Amino acid sequence: MQAWRGEQPMALGSPQQRAVLALLLLKQGRPASVDELVDAVWGQEPPPGAVSVLRTYVSRLRAVLEPGRSKNRPSGVLVSVAGGYALHAPEGTLDLSVFESRVHEAKRLRARGDHQGARELLRRALDAWNGAPLAGVPGAFAEAERTRLAELRLGATETRVELDVELGGHSDAVPELIALATAHPLRERLRLLLMLSLYRSDRQAEALAVYHDTRRTLIAELGIEPGPAVRDLHRRLLAADPALAAPDRAAEPLGSAVRPAQLPGDLSDFTGREAETARVTAALSGAVGTAVPVAVLTGMGGAGKTVLAVHAAHAVSGRFPDGQLYVDLRGADGSSADPSAVLAGFLRALGEKDQGIPDSPEERAALYRSVLAGRRVLVVLDNARDAEQVRPLLPGSGGCAAVVTSRSALAALSGATRVVVDVFRPQVAAALFTRILGGPRTEHERLAILRVADLCGGHPLAVRIVASRLAVRPDWTVTDTVDQLKDERRRIGELRIQGLAVEACFRLGYGELDPEQARAFRLLSLPAPGPLTLVEAAAVLGRPQEVAEPLLESLVDVGMLESPARRRYRFHDLLRLFARHRAQEEESADARQGALTGLLDLLLATARNAYGLLRPGHRVPLSLLPTEHPGVRFADEGEACAWGAGRLSPALEFVAQIAPADPAGAADLVLALDPLFMVEHRWSELIPVARAVVAAARRAGDRRAERRICYMLGGALMQVEELQSAHEVTSVAMELSEGTEDHTVHAMVLNVAGLLAAKRGVEGGGLDLGLRAVAEARVAQDRSVEALALGNVILECVRLGQVDELLLDTALRQLDLYETLGDHHGRAYAHYRIGQVLRGLGRPAEALSQFEECLERLGPNGHLFVRCAALIRCAGAYLSLGEPQSAARYAERAIALAREMNFERGEAHATQTLGDALDLVGHVAWARACWERSLAVCLRLGMADEAAYIRGRLGPPPALPDPVDPCRPSS
Repeated sequence: MQAWRGEQPMALGSPQQRAVLALLLLKQGRPASVDELVDAVWGQEPPPGAVSVLRTYVSRLRAVLEPGRSKNRPSGVLVSVAGGYALHAPEGTLDLSVFESRVHEAKRLRARGDHQGARELLRRALDAWNGAPLAGVPGAFAEAERTRLAELRLGATETRVELDVELGGHSDAVPELIALATAHPLRERLRLLLMLSLYRSDRQAEALAVYHDTRRTLIAELGIEPGPAVRDLHRRLLAADPALAAPDRAAEPLGSAVRPAQLPGDLSDFTGREAETARVTAALSGAVGTAVPVAVLTGMGGAGKTVLAVHAAHAVSGRFPDGQLYVDLRGADGSSADPSAVLAGFLRALGEKDQGIPDSPEERAALYRSVLAGRRVLVVLDNARDAEQVRPLLPGSGGCAAVVTSRSALAALSGATRVVVDVFRPQVAAALFTRILGGPRTEHERLAILRVADLCGGHPLAVRIVASRLAVRPDWTVTDTVDQLKDERRRIGELRIQGLAVEACFRLGYGELDPEQARAFRLLSLPAPGPLTLVEAAAVLGRPQEVAEPLLESLVDVGMLESPARRRYRFHDLLRLFARHRAQEEESADARQGALTGLLDLLLATARNAYGLLRPGHRVPLSLLPTEHPGVRFADEGEACAWGAGRLSPALEFVAQIAPADPAGAADLVLALDPLFMVEHRWSELIPVARAVVAAARRAGDRRAERRICYMLGGALMQVEELQSAHEVTSVAMELSEGTEDHTVHAMVLNVAGLLAAKRGVEGGGLDLGLRAVAEARVAQDRSVEALALGNVILECVRLGQVDELLLDTALRQLDLYETLGDHHGRAYAHYRIGQVLRGLGRPAEALSQFEECLERLGPNGHLFVRCAALIRCAGAYLSLGEPQSAARYAERAIALAREMNFERGEAHATQTLGDALDLVGHVAWARACWERSLAVCLRLGMADEAAYIRGRLGPPPALPDPVDPCRPSS
C-alpha cells in the first residue's frame, strides 16, 4: 500500500498503522467502529491498551494526511464519528475506486455494443495495478481483502481477454490465456476462452486437449465434471460448429505502404513444442522500449527449427499488421545467401522500386531500417549461417521483431531470447507419427510406433519421413518398418522419401566443416554410444586436451555434436550413425582402430590409477598391459570412486565393443575395474559383457585373457548368487591359471573358489582353498592379496566354529598387513574380521568396538558390502549385550543399505536380526513378520543354516549358528 501527495510519496508508518488506514479506505467513507479497527489490526487477541494504541495510529495518520492542519482544528479527512472513525478521500484519489469505476463503465459500454471502448477501459483499469494489493499490511481483514481484490482483478482480466478474443485477437490471447489457466487451473471461464482461442487459431487438437485436461483436473481436485458452458463448447468443437469461426478483423489502414505476407504455410500436423512455442511467442510479443525482440532457435539439422519458427510466427502475426518477411538464408548448404541481396528483396517486398534501392550493402541496410521505422513487421530469418549474416537483416525499430533459426549457436548475436529446439520425447514423436499416418492403422501398433520413435531417436524429420512412407504404402505395417530400421548399417539409408532425406540434411552440416572438424566428427562416432569426457575425446582424436576442447566446442556450436554438461560430449543417435558411415568411407582401417586404441589406452591407465589407490600394494596394476597414456590421476580414493560411479557403464559398453578385436585389452580393462565394481556393486552389468569377452578370448585362443576374464565373471556370478555358474567359470579360471607365472591372478582365483566352496557348503573346501590362496599370494609377493585371503580364511574358521586365540592372532596379522600397505579400506575390513573372532570367543563388547571401528574407517566411500555387514554385526553384538533397542536401530540401517544395493542376502540377515530385537522388546507379531520375510529369501537363496535358525524362532529355537558372512568380496 502506497500514497502520494503530488509527486512525493507519503510515509504511512508501521504495518499496523497501515492496516488502520487500509480498513478506513476500503470502507469508502463509511464509518468503522473501534472494535472493527482493533479486530482488523490484532485479530481475536489484541494487546492490553489496544484502543489507546489505535488512537495513536489515528493521530499519526491525521498528521500525514493533513500536514498543515492546526491541532485545534478538527480533521476534515479522517474524522471521528460515534464509536469510531471515517475517512473522506476526495473523488479519484483512491486507485481502487478508479479501477472499479472503469470496470463498471466498461461493462456499460459492452452492453451497448462498444466492445472496442470496453476493452480500452479495462486495459486502462488493469494498467493501474502494481503488485499484490495491500502488500505488507497485516491482519485477517487485510488478508480477506487481498483475496477479494485479487478476484476483482482476475475477473476484469478475464473480461478483457474475452473482449480480445471477440475482437479477433484470439491468436495473440493464447500465450496470456495459457499463463492464466496454469495459474488458476480451476477457473473454467479461462479454460473456455483458451479452448476457443486455440480453435480459432487452427489449433483444434490443442483446444480439445485443454478440455480433457480441464476435465481431469476438476475431477481430480473437486470430483465434478466441467460446467455446461465448457461441455457445450467441447461438443461444438467436435462438430466444427461454423458459428465458432473467428470474426472478421478490421484491417488497420496502411496508407500506400505494401503489406508483405511471406510466411510459409503452417503445418496442419504440427505436434508438441508447447513450451518452446510459448517462449518464442512471448519473446516476440514482449517488446521493451525501443529494443527489437529477437528469438533465436538453434538445434541440429532436421530438429524442426523452421517448422517451429513458422508456427510461432503465424501465432503472433496479428501483432504485426504491417506484414511478415521471410527468407531462407541457406546457411547450412555452402551457398549461403548474401545479406545485401536479401535486403534488396525485402525492400521490394516493402514497396520500394528497383531504382530506389542503393547499391552498397550499408545503404541498403539503412534504407531497410528507415522503411520499417514506425511499422509493425515480423521478420523470419531461416537457416542462418552466423551472426554476421543476420545483423544487417534485423529491424531497427521497437515495433518490429525477428525470428532467427540456425544450426549454429549464434553466440555473437547479443540480446536475443535463445530457444534450443531438441529432438522429441518418445511420446511426442509417436504423436507426430500417428497424426501423419492417421486412421485405424495406428490403433493396434502403438508399441511398434513407440519403437519407431526410439529407433529414430525422436528426430522429427526422421519420424516424418517414416510416417510419410507408410502413409503412401497402405499394405506395409509399422512392425515391418521396425524390422527395417533395426539394422544400424541400413537405418540412415531407410530414412528418405522423395525430396526428404535425413542423410541429405546431415550432409549439409557436414559439408560446412573444415578438415580438422570433419576428422573429429568422424572419429568421435566410433566408440560405443554414450557421452565422452573431454579427456576421453582427446584420446580418441590423439590430440592434447587444450587442442581438442575448442575443436569439440566448435562442433557443438554448429549443431554437429551435443554437450549435455561441461566437458561432456555426445552424438544424437542418427547423427552418430551418419558420422560412422563417413568414417567407414573416409578413414583408413588403421585410423579407425587407432581411435579406439587411444581410448582403451586412456581407460586402462586411468583404471590402473584407481586400482592403486583403492588397493594399495596390490600387484595387479603391474601385471596389466602397458599404456602410453598416463591416465587420469586422482587425489584420493573419493575421486577414484567418483570416476568409477560415472564411467563404469560407458567403460563396459566400450569393452563389449572392442572385445572381438582385442580380447586381451578388454579383459585387462575389466580386471583393472575390479575394485570399482566392488565399491559400486554393479555386478549384474558386468556379467553379460564378461561373457562376451570370454567368448572372444576363446575364439582368439588367448588363454591369458580368458583366465583373467573368467576370474572376474566367476566373482560377479558369485556376488549375484548364481553359485553353480560361478563355480563352473571359476573352475575354468583355476585350470587356466594353474602353473602359470600369473601368480597374483591365480591367488585371486583361489580366493574366489574358496568363498564359493563355503557358500556352496563344501565341507572344508573353503578353508583349504583359502590357505592355498594365501600361499600363492606369498609366492607372488602380493601382500594385499595375502591380507584379503587371510580374511577369508578367518571367515571360514569362524563359520566352522574353529575360533581360538591363534585365530585372533591371525586376524591381528591381517590388520598389520593392511596398516603396512596403507590400505584405508583394508584396515576397516580387518577390524571387521577381528570383531568376528572376538564374537566367536564370547567377547561381544570388544567385538562391538571393532565393528564400530570398521564403520568409522569406511566413511562415506567405503565398500557397501563391508558397511552393510558391519551394521548387521553391530546389531548382533548389541543383542548379545542385552540392548535390543540399539540392535534394532543398527538392523534398520542395514536393511535400508541392503535394499539400496539390491543385496538380498544382507537384507535377509538384517531382517532376521531385527526380528530377534523386536521379539526381545515384546513386539511379537512384528518380529514374526520379519522372520517370515527373511525366511522366504533364505529359502530362495539356499541359505540353509539361516533358514533352520529362523524356523526355530518361529517354532522351537535351535542353537544360533554363526551365519555365512554376507560380506564376501570377490577379490
